[in-house]
Amino acid sequence: MLHSETGSNKVKRASAPKSRNGCQTCKTRRVKCDEKHPACNMCLKANRQCQWKQKQQKSQRILIPQNTDQLSRVRPSETLHFIDPREASYFKAYQEEAAPELSGLLRSSVWSYTILQACYQEPFVLRAVVAVGALNKAIKTEYLATTNPQESTRVLAQQHRSFALTSYNHAISGMRQIIPEPKKSSSLRKALLACLLVYCIENFLQSPNTAFTQSQTGYSLLQSWISSKSSRNLGIESPDPTSIEDDIFHEFAKADLQHAIRWGEHALTRHSTRRLEGQVTIKNMPARFLHLEEARVYQELIMRRTYHLIGEIYARIIAAKDEIRHTFTTDTPGELVDPCCLPTTLFPDRDMYISDIHRWCSAFEPIFPKLLRSPGPLISSGAALLRLHILNAEIRLAGAFFINECDFDQFHEYYKEIVSLSRHVAKKTEQLYPKDQPTFLFQDGSEKPLCDVALTCRNKQIREEALLVLRSTAHRDPTKNQARMVTRASFVVNLEEEGRLPDGTIPESARWRLVWLLNHYREAKKHLTLIAVKRLGFPIGKQYPARREYARRTFAQEEAEGMSCTPWKEEMHFAYWPPPETLRLPRPLEWRAIYDEMLGVEEGERTRFG
Repeated sequence: MLHSETGSNKVKRASAPKSRNGCQTCKTRRVKCDEKHPACNMCLKANRQCQWKQKQQKSQRILIPQNTDQLSRVRPSETLHFIDPREASYFKAYQEEAAPELSGLLRSSVWSYTILQACYQEPFVLRAVVAVGALNKAIKTEYLATTNPQESTRVLAQQHRSFALTSYNHAISGMRQIIPEPKKSSSLRKALLACLLVYCIENFLQSPNTAFTQSQTGYSLLQSWISSKSSRNLGIESPDPTSIEDDIFHEFAKADLQHAIRWGEHALTRHSTRRLEGQVTIKNMPARFLHLEEARVYQELIMRRTYHLIGEIYARIIAAKDEIRHTFTTDTPGELVDPCCLPTTLFPDRDMYISDIHRWCSAFEPIFPKLLRSPGPLISSGAALLRLHILNAEIRLAGAFFINECDFDQFHEYYKEIVSLSRHVAKKTEQLYPKDQPTFLFQDGSEKPLCDVALTCRNKQIREEALLVLRSTAHRDPTKNQARMVTRASFVVNLEEEGRLPDGTIPESARWRLVWLLNHYREAKKHLTLIAVKRLGFPIGKQYPARREYARRTFAQEEAEGMSCTPWKEEMHFAYWPPPETLRLPRPLEWRAIYDEMLGVEEGERTRFG
């Protein structure tokens, strides 16, 4: 979508409209204020007193009439040029519904401030914003149709979606004219905005592969620009916020974190490079945080570094087994559950990164209880999210080196706190958004930690509570990914509960690990295929992969997104690997060929997992 510069024409960025409602401190310093009360982010980060003019009235421009039925009788806005009168209605839907939701519980201002400002200068941004507003309406109307199955509701939802796709096509046409060049901040900023908007829309169109590819394109452009601005990558802010704002930087940082979490085993070079970002910043991290925003930017950096290290660990395990090319070690199912080829050279890095997590927790501890008790649901839920995510990151990093599933039992108290904080976040979320409809929230909530608890915590009560909270909030996710999380966690739980002993414990011999996940996003029906592995022993010796049993099941899209995971043995495929009769045959085993055979995929028709 974005391409290199082919001409010499310079593209100048139109200046943003000046804000007259910023704080006095930012006006004096001649910097852009995000107008957040009671203290703006710029003052918070600089630890300055944020002063506001007393009794200042906000001047608001009414872009469209309050009554959308009057749209046909009202001229389009003189500032925002709408192609179709309906665009004004969807723009308003973005302003009032989508933008506050996209900003998330940790309140990213890029969706409610920067993107809206850009609508005044860039037609492709306005078209994309209209598309998001229409898609927001479509998804919520579609959800309403499930409880109110009237034909008119279904037709209205389809109209919203059709308009969203049409407007999205117009936006893409404008994006194709962008020539990103790291040395030209004006064209780079437009390219970054385009990447963010595509990332947003493709996520809610259930095309995560496209979304994350575009976010990675933008992140790479951003990092190239940062490298040209400074030899030190601080990792917590833009080196030049007058050209590329901090909120744009942080939004790409969050997208990169999600990429590291969901596509963890791939791109060894990318992981080994990105986990070193902000190394000096983390070394000089404050011993005590002064406010939530300060804690957030350091937590975000630590999370990115941690999950890129986890990705590097897994990538090195797989790469080492590829290099060995020994019988039963080449790309066999469940390659990450064997004790051979652990990257011991990364042990010191693991310990250092866990130490960084502990230092962050110590710096956050003095202000955490007060923030958690805050009457403001955003502050309270934001503090809870920072804490539960950092706890889960430590478990995941330690677990990347675990050979036995029983090793996860040492985190019992962490699991318990994650579930408790997640319940707190769910309660606060109900105060912020309508209770019984989807919300346009990106995945920075508690869903991933809850899913991890259900997969690796074998305490029956804790994992059941985790699944209960996860299931109770899944309807809020318009991408349906949270519902799929419930399904895959339930799949493993159902397998393991059969082996629970009378004393309530699950022995190592009855524990399963989810090793393969395939969302069929490129197919008309987006089914879900899961493969879990249970290690049975080491018939040839501990330096070789264990004999294991694997369980495979494909869920229809309706099952996966309806969270109807029942332990029906007749629909689940069980087998041993390696097969007993081939244990000592000197031939390499190609996992990709095995996997394609299991799914019935012909040569040349392999589907990339998402």
